[in-house]
Amino acid sequence: MVLTREQREAVVWWKDQRLPVAPLSDVKKTLPSGKTWSKDLEVLSNLETSCLEIWREGEFLVEVYFRFDVRELSVELLETAVRFCRDLECWLITDNGKVIEPILSVVKEEIEESPAYRFMKDPIKFISSRK
Repeated sequence: MVLTREQREAVVWWKDQRLPVAPLSDVKKTLPSGKTWSKDLEVLSNLETSCLEIWREGEFLVEVYFRFDVRELSVELLETAVRFCRDLECWLITDNGKVIEPILSVVKEEIEESPAYRFMKDPIKFISSRK
């Protein structure tokens, strides 16, 4: 399933939800707390690499966003993200709106099909295929 930008923005995904402590503490074992520029944003790791962004309004969640830097991707991080999603009983949505189940093989496959990964693996082939 693929959701359009309008569909994604129309849903209040985390309405009246709080992030359970246990899944978040598991992620913090893999991704240390990072620097942030907003009191409403918690960042685990670094905004320039793989990270988890947690946006809040007061105590309530607005958005939970994993970013995977394909230049330095680890299986441990992917396993952590999958476990986190399963613990929260949620699915992942890619930047282009594709909804994917939190299964390690599915997440890895989706990453390997991404433009960022294909560029990183072979920039010349990627650029040539775009012409």
